[in-house]
Amino acid sequence: QAPQQSSGAHAVDGRLRARAPPLNVGPLPRRPPQGTFTMHSADSAPFAGQKSDVPPVRARTPSPIRKVHEQNAAVPLPARDLDVQPANIDIIYAEDEEVFRETAIHELLKVGFLRQNIHEADNGIGALEHLARLQMEGHCTMPLVVLLDVRMPGMDGRECALQIQELVKKRMLRREPFVICISSIHRQVTVDEGKGNFQVVLPKPINTNFLEEALELLRKWWTLGHGRQLAAWKTFDPSQLDIIAADTEPVCRLAASTAFSQAGVLPNAVAEAEDQDELMDALLESQDGDTKRPLIILLGTAAWAKTIRGFVDERKAAGQIRREPFVVCTSVDSDRLGGTQASEHFDAFLPKKLSQADVKWCLEFCRLWWQTRGDGNVDDDDEGGDGGADSASEADSVSVGSMAPWGTERHALGSPVRCAGGLAPDRRATECVGRRAAAAGTSDPA
Repeated sequence: QAPQQSSGAHAVDGRLRARAPPLNVGPLPRRPPQGTFTMHSADSAPFAGQKSDVPPVRARTPSPIRKVHEQNAAVPLPARDLDVQPANIDIIYAEDEEVFRETAIHELLKVGFLRQNIHEADNGIGALEHLARLQMEGHCTMPLVVLLDVRMPGMDGRECALQIQELVKKRMLRREPFVICISSIHRQVTVDEGKGNFQVVLPKPINTNFLEEALELLRKWWTLGHGRQLAAWKTFDPSQLDIIAADTEPVCRLAASTAFSQAGVLPNAVAEAEDQDELMDALLESQDGDTKRPLIILLGTAAWAKTIRGFVDERKAAGQIRREPFVVCTSVDSDRLGGTQASEHFDAFLPKKLSQADVKWCLEFCRLWWQTRGDGNVDDDDEGGDGGADSASEADSVSVGSMAPWGTERHALGSPVRCAGGLAPDRRATECVGRRAAAAGTSDPA
């Protein structure tokens, strides 16, 4: 039994000590009654699943990335072997479906790759772990190929490819990989996302013909430095953003624009629209702006989103879209809209009362969107570049291993290309005619 204490408080403390040893823990949170929910303030930690419940920007660094940073960067680069043979190429293949993975590996073996050189992973994290390990192992004098599916749990192919390019930009990789996308949504990745951070986009399932063409592009990338400009090389800075705040309530427009201005957006880069016609006029006028600057629409009236999407789709079909907007719902019903069919018209959702944590989350999500889309930072004069499979202009080619962005390329494997008139079939003659027509100031290449 606990000894008797002179005061009641000491006696209570003594009884507690007698029951169990003291623990160095803080007070346990009280569980709310069953069937109820709790609200949180902007300063408290929100519950898991809240759209604004995100860590600090880029605080989540995958462990393979840290491993690459911890490796000895002073080790000299290996001598480059220009005789590229599939049997000596290391491959990292990330695919969560075992059936598709085994099918693709079977096709890789037909082309000449060896089974012991193929390293499998279930998601992007696993691919980064193999990438970190193969910096000092494998066939260091030969190319390193990374095959990525787009939709995978944990880390998808888009984020994995972006992480790889961020390492390349920081000169953290001894072996810079040749990243290939293999996905059932290859048309979306090619047309809507401009191939993102992938050098080649292949359909799923693949066959030997696609692999042979991709292998030829790999040889030119490895020996001549011919590649395409990847989206990760585009800059993203809050001071380089253009914003359209659209809402019927002036107070809501002011609150949204002020919150983003506090995050670094310049006040003169924010335009306001109080009705749908004014919004569409501002969106049309923004198409003549700088394509290197992301365009964000803070939309407080959800009904206008369908009109914006129709405008973008129509311009895409005609090959006339220059700046696709990142549409953010700031409606009071943004939480409800996130689970309805109307969510397909928005890229992000924010509450009506914005906090700086919400703005940081939105800007980080916009950065990932911006740096995984290949169409947003291509000047008009460079859209018809043909530094790909057949030949490359002197301005488009760079030395392999340099940290400068790759030049644009002629898209292979039957996918559309960017030219003076927009999307066109993959034919060099059409590209050349389109560039000449643009130089002459005519709108019809024919």
